[in-house]
Amino acid sequence: MVETRRVFVLAMAGAVGFLAAEEGRLLAQYPPTPPPPPQPAETPNPAEAHSNPRAMAAAKRARRQQDEKEFREGVERLYHLTGELREEVQKTTTTEVLSVHMVKKTEEIEKLAKILKNKAKGG
Repeated sequence: MVETRRVFVLAMAGAVGFLAAEEGRLLAQYPPTPPPPPQPAETPNPAEAHSNPRAMAAAKRARRQQDEKEFREGVERLYHLTGELREEVQKTTTTEVLSVHMVKKTEEIEKLAKILKNKAKGG
């Protein structure tokens, strides 16, 4: 009985090794295609940047103002959500378990706080 198991395990190991070798040989025939080069996001032409620096400065300023506006809106939203959560927590008694709604609101606050943190870092 033990010898039968040993023969079976050895046969399976040989079959797996054979299949792995065949797969490697088949994959060697078709080399992987290289990934496409990354496309730069809104990268201006360097010749245009040197020809019109005022336009580049104006575009940067507009982008910064938009980022600042989004950041301020995010902070206001965070303040509103934390206020709502605070009111809900004050309404519940300490003997009760927190509701699913409270947990979801806390998760939403965490996500928003993480986004604002990344924006504050400049990301």
